[in-house]
Amino acid sequence: GRIYVVGLNPIPDKVAGDADVFCRVTRLRDACILIAGHRCYREYPVEWIERHLEKSGLNVVQSSKFPIMYSHETITRQLNVARAKLPLFPSKTLAAEMGKQIDSLEEESRKATQKTYNGRLKIGFDYMVSAELPLSVEGSKGE
Repeated sequence: GRIYVVGLNPIPDKVAGDADVFCRVTRLRDACILIAGHRCYREYPVEWIERHLEKSGLNVVQSSKFPIMYSHETITRQLNVARAKLPLFPSKTLAAEMGKQIDSLEEESRKATQKTYNGRLKIGFDYMVSAELPLSVEGSKGE
């Protein structure tokens, strides 16, 4: 048998260049989620996935990485997640100030994406890891 794991490698806290705006967007989004009393989801790094598949007795057959290109619209969707949390903040003053930061990052992301040749910022990657049982294990189960 074979298993395929598809995932998003975690966005780094900081990168060089214009793509750093997306790192700041994800930090702001996560802060808004937490202040609203909700829990952020987390991605698993590809190395963690490979290590745990192997610890489970599987052989990693292949790993592929696919770069992610973020458009201004994609970035705005992340900012809208943050905006949706503002009414849940314990302080209207804090929500108003955070709203200003969201608006500022939205404008900064617009400018950053407009500077690129394709209107997108390249940061991070999706991945696909395939693993399978060792042949000796498969054979012992009559497969």
